[in-house]
Amino acid sequence: MNVFLQGPKNIGKSTVILETLGLLSAAAPPPLSLGGFFTWNNGKADPRVYMRPAGAKGGCGAILLARWDFEAGRLACDIRGFEEDGVRILESSKGADLIIMDELGFLESSADKFKRAVFDALAGEAPVLGALRLGDVPWHRDIKRSPGVALFDVSEENRNALPQELARLLAKKNGAPATGCATAHDYD
Repeated sequence: MNVFLQGPKNIGKSTVILETLGLLSAAAPPPLSLGGFFTWNNGKADPRVYMRPAGAKGGCGAILLARWDFEAGRLACDIRGFEEDGVRILESSKGADLIIMDELGFLESSADKFKRAVFDALAGEAPVLGALRLGDVPWHRDIKRSPGVALFDVSEENRNALPQELARLLAKKNGAPATGCATAHDYD
């Protein structure tokens, strides 16, 4: 099963992913092998978007994906970050216990190699835990319709309970016993 979260900006999608990882790591000795990536920005103080491999700590291995173009008044994407580094990160995730994709958005809409790597990972053996930018991002429709994808809406009401439910679902995928079931939009 591949799990994607969606919800408004700053609702806690990344926090849900991190808390789910903590629960999975605590329940699965030896250490959980992570593939994939995290993205982040530092807001107005640093209006750039970065990616780092999921197994790296802090800003280690940070890849610049976009910076604010003051003249145009919008983010300017460096497509090479997705097409080269992003693809390399996803391709090197084969054999991981879990692949993180936090978060997929509109910046990579024209990054065809990267999008192909995302769909290859979704079709692979390792489960994917990711977040989708809320809104109408056309290529996300194909992710939501992919076999084995469950979509969860994150809200203030459910965000504290979601990590435990997601950990149960993902542990079950990895062969560990699991009970309970979260409510999801399942697109199987």
